[in-house]
Amino acid sequence: MLIRFAMLALLCALTLPTFTAQAEQLVLTNGEWPPYFSPNFEHDGPGSRIVTEAFADVGIDVEYAFMPWKRSLHAARAGDYDGAVAWRWSEEWAKDFLYSDPILWINSVFFHRKDVHIDWETLDDLGHLRLGGTLGYSHEPYLQEAALRNGGSYEAAPTDELNLQKLAEKRIDVFPCDYKAAQYLLKNKLPPEVGAILTFHPKIFLEGELYLLISKKTPNGKEIVARFNKGLKKLKESGRYDQYLAEPPRKDSPRAP
Repeated sequence: MLIRFAMLALLCALTLPTFTAQAEQLVLTNGEWPPYFSPNFEHDGPGSRIVTEAFADVGIDVEYAFMPWKRSLHAARAGDYDGAVAWRWSEEWAKDFLYSDPILWINSVFFHRKDVHIDWETLDDLGHLRLGGTLGYSHEPYLQEAALRNGGSYEAAPTDELNLQKLAEKRIDVFPCDYKAAQYLLKNKLPPEVGAILTFHPKIFLEGELYLLISKKTPNGKEIVARFNKGLKKLKESGRYDQYLAEPPRKDSPRAP
């Protein structure tokens, strides 16, 4: 009897940690958006680091699957992954996702060439122009509708970097981009002559929070979000949140194949 009890106790000890490890591991979709998110940065960028460490503070490990933004949302929405970072609030997306507390704040403005004068109050004031946007971003439907109403055109590109290049090459007239993201690209990714001929309109186009999205198909999703919010609050109170966003992102060392 004692031997049987000991064997049962050993079996439980061997199987319980395996179950716990699986329950505490999340895989989230992510995308290329420097300086906030990139697999080429240490910690996958400061935005990713905020999410990773907020989860780590509550005992959850995170891995990221980097892919184009549009695909990343669809893959998480289908339940292929546990969730996605980082997205704006959408009533449509809230049908399929649970939203965390905000993880980032963005300010999107219109960039244009210095030889193209723009002045606008509503999007219809720009709708006659050649509008550029980034595939999968939440600004796409607004720009598409403005172009359709006012006889202009809309053309999407896969990245902000390519859109800034297209501006310089006179392939589009205006393009909305988070100010901090655009400044990083102009300083670090694009030739100096591109930055020399581009400027931006000071009026904010889109501003607001970005969130972690957890799929409603993920088991214990509400608990995961609650734990993440707790870790995020702890991260902010410690000063690490502001520290990570203030530090310039550093390129990651080559990873082993």
